Amino acid sequence: MIRDFQKKEGLLAKNDVIKIISLAFSILKQEPNALTVKDPVTIVGDIHGQYYDLIKLLTVGGEPEKTKYLFLGDFVDRGSFSMEVIILVLALKINFPKTVFLLRGNHECRQMTQSFNFRQEVLYKYDAEIYDLLIDLFDSLPLAAIINGKFLAVHGGISPELTTISDLQKINRFKEPPKAGLIW
Repeated sequence: MIRDFQKKEGLLAKNDVIKIISLAFSILKQEPNALTVKDPVTIVGDIHGQYYDLIKLLTVGGEPEKTKYLFLGDFVDRGSFSMEVIILVLALKINFPKTVFLLRGNHECRQMTQSFNFRQEVLYKYDAEIYDLLIDLFDSLPLAAIINGKFLAVHGGISPELTTISDLQKINRFKEPPKAGLIW
């Protein structure tokens, strides 16, 4: 299991990382900008590379085959194990696509990962190819979730430019976030 391997600070082979990214991308690109999620759901905020906190959260919260999770983004930067965090949440998404939902946070972009430590971590543990694949994957992450048709879940705040949920669905999210607008 990836979790046990990573807890021992094992580094997955590059080919395995590429496969995980590719499989996750194929799932994420099919999802809408605003996901529809029904309760019960455990909502998880910023993880920021805190791998062992993520493991504890999954232990306390329940296994994803029985517990629905909505991750609000900011998987990377700041902590020392951002690579392990993103690989684990992608593996969870691949294995449990109906109970694990991932949103994009403001740290899932080129600018933030270069300003903080994610880019350097990926280059140290892997290489630029893996970094570029992950950045492309980040561009595919959905932007919001609507819970029970009543509650809007996003990473940060709500832009004054957002007037209807259909505005979210019209956004081309498959790119680096612009300096201003609904994504940022």
